[in-house]
Amino acid sequence: MTKLTGKKILLLITLIFVIWNLSWFLITTIKYNNFVKDIPKNEWGLHFIKKEDGYIYSVKKPNYLRFTGNLVVANNEKGETLIIWPLIFGGYEYGFRLQKDGVAYEIYVDENMEPINKDDTVAAQKVEEYKVELEELFSKANEMWELKE
Repeated sequence: MTKLTGKKILLLITLIFVIWNLSWFLITTIKYNNFVKDIPKNEWGLHFIKKEDGYIYSVKKPNYLRFTGNLVVANNEKGETLIIWPLIFGGYEYGFRLQKDGVAYEIYVDENMEPINKDDTVAAQKVEEYKVELEELFSKANEMWELKE
């Protein structure tokens, strides 16, 4: 039977830490590389651009040792934002943020632009009311990042 010494335990902990950090770095770099290639960093180090069509596009890479970042398409003049969370094993989750008359609505939607929470009648009403705008945001996101496979 081998005896675990303090050095072996420290070496094992260090090895696990290095492997975890390397895995995180590779996974997030590979996953987000395609998203950031068309959106250069600005002077503050953020991947953010405003295009001639008035839409704002940004990519938020995951924080250290986290795997969730996001993609954003926004029309600030109209107060409409689509937030996309790339999932680590493929696919996406979507959120629609609508700000009108000083009131903000944040609604999770699926890939078919339907509210996730079917019991929330206000969310369903707002999604239906702004369906055209939501479709436009989805279209802009797909043009920028080729989300449809």
